[in-house]
Amino acid sequence: MVSVSNQSAIVVGGGVAGLAAAWHLAKAGRTVTLLEARPVLGGRARSFADQYQPGRLFDSCQHVAMGCCTQLIALFKQAGIDHLLKRQSTLHFLTPDGKRSRFAASLLPAPAHLLWAFLGLHHLSLRDKWAIGKAMATLARKPVPENMSFGDWLRLEQQPPTAIANFWDLVIVSALNMPSSEVSPLLARKVFLDGFLASRSAFELLLPCITLEDLFHRYFGQRLAAAGVSIRVNTTVRSIQFAKNSPCGVECRDGSMLNASEIVVTVPWDRIATTVNLAPQNTQVEAARGARLLRASISAVHLWYDRRVLATPHAALVGATAQWLFRHPQASADDPYLQAVVSGSDNLNLDSESLAKTVIEDVARACPSARGARILHMRVVRERAATFRVPPGVSAHRPLPGSFSTGLAVAGDWTDTGWPATMEGACRSGIDAANSLINCIRE
Repeated sequence: MVSVSNQSAIVVGGGVAGLAAAWHLAKAGRTVTLLEARPVLGGRARSFADQYQPGRLFDSCQHVAMGCCTQLIALFKQAGIDHLLKRQSTLHFLTPDGKRSRFAASLLPAPAHLLWAFLGLHHLSLRDKWAIGKAMATLARKPVPENMSFGDWLRLEQQPPTAIANFWDLVIVSALNMPSSEVSPLLARKVFLDGFLASRSAFELLLPCITLEDLFHRYFGQRLAAAGVSIRVNTTVRSIQFAKNSPCGVECRDGSMLNASEIVVTVPWDRIATTVNLAPQNTQVEAARGARLLRASISAVHLWYDRRVLATPHAALVGATAQWLFRHPQASADDPYLQAVVSGSDNLNLDSESLAKTVIEDVARACPSARGARILHMRVVRERAATFRVPPGVSAHRPLPGSFSTGLAVAGDWTDTGWPATMEGACRSGIDAANSLINCIRE
């Protein structure tokens, strides 16, 4: 038995999972080729150009990290680009009456560091805060049952409807892209434990200070190339090729063949089964689990006003259709552009025009400076498969990231990392997949 250290490896897919896998394989001495079907790296973390403002990119749907995203932050540090994430130590909550609450950690140690910030949220009554505090203590103390939704659990914990609407669902819909009445209590518990209680900085937002395309394609792509990774965009993989039940390469859509003894597949859950359809039967069965996942959309309403309407880089909206507002990552002091992110948009049944109108009304209520502002241009972007649905029992459809068979590993935010569909989950899966090959001992 010998350890393989000088293998050639192919990573299929240039999203966050593929980037993480390629980085770790290259650092372990593999000769890595990264294949991406689109013209740029980044996967669903992408940007677009708009003819209203030529020469400038806009993120199709804002992606953010949090302080609890330790593996993603570590990856960026290793690549030397962590300075491109700007930490937001204060969160801003806006309500329809135009009032704002600042949410920041005190000097108290975790998990008590957010106590004063929580008590200062003006949109929650004392009754709401007391009930939420009791439920958070219960979440921290014991696990939740999986045979019910998180919303069912909240009702068992006697949470008032106002607490559910203005706190629990504001967080859950943002993090899991579904309301608490529909989501797995295990994943919901993880959101609150990791995001609020784990450490003093866990709740903080990390916003890219450049566009997503620049962050992943330009900067991270440059770091991969410097590490020796060969990057091929506009290259769609049709299938993984096998010889004696072990992967030997990939067939591309143009008919070309690329050889490698190790392959990491990071395609979305609805493409994994067809990509590995020539694999051994047990691998196909495992891949088919992911095909049972259902997609969930996120919409972003992009608004160009005649003036700046939001003074802070971000804001969470309470009691609104949109959950978050973001300014452009490279905004000047008076930049009039604003992006509103609408998670859980599958449940709204609104066409793009109606959604934009509703969001504009939300912004006008929450931001006093927007009430007299004119909309000069707008655009609605819908990411139909932004995430996957996470009902109770969803883990049964999420195979573990890593080796499916000798030389073949699978990664993606849809694999069972214990995390929901996030950049952190994708990053962890890519690292796990790479390590499963790096640590493999072969005959």
